[in-house]
Amino acid sequence: MKIVAKVTISNASFENWSEFFDGYKDKRREFVQNEVVEKINEKEARVSFEITDLEGLTSLSSSEEITSKEAELGVITEIL
Repeated sequence: MKIVAKVTISNASFENWSEFFDGYKDKRREFVQNEVVEKINEKEARVSFEITDLEGLTSLSSSEEITSKEAELGVITEIL
């Protein structure tokens, strides 16, 4: 399943969010492929990828480690 998501960052810069997002890239690779991150501006990014394991990705995305850091950065993710 191919997904395109818009990421809005309200409490940090794109670079701060990108560093965090890259920090768990290897974990995401277990559940997605062909991931592409595009910087729209300092507060927005677009991420496209193909999901290979929806259940695994959902579990990773809802983990305390990820959700707490996203809250700190002010991240809102919308599926387009």
